[in-house]
Amino acid sequence: MIASGRVSWLKLDKKFGFVELEGGVGDAFLHVSVLKAAGYVTIPAGTTIRVRVETQADRRRVVEVLSVDTSTALAGEPVPIKRKNVE
Repeated sequence: MIASGRVSWLKLDKKFGFVELEGGVGDAFLHVSVLKAAGYVTIPAGTTIRVRVETQADRRRVVEVLSVDTSTALAGEPVPIKRKNVE
């Protein structure tokens, strides 16, 4: 399923975070490896992202980040960090 949502939080030390999906369907787990595959090391909370989500045993997880819009990031959050060498 392709969905849009906002990053609730992302912690590099924990290597994961959550995305609140639009439409009131709940949240989805986001592992930093999926974010890195899209070319980012980290993105701030509040960032709007379009993602591909899989559901397994009533749990949603982001399997691909399709687009990132940091214009909606929360004030005071660190700027996004892009990887230097994206393949």
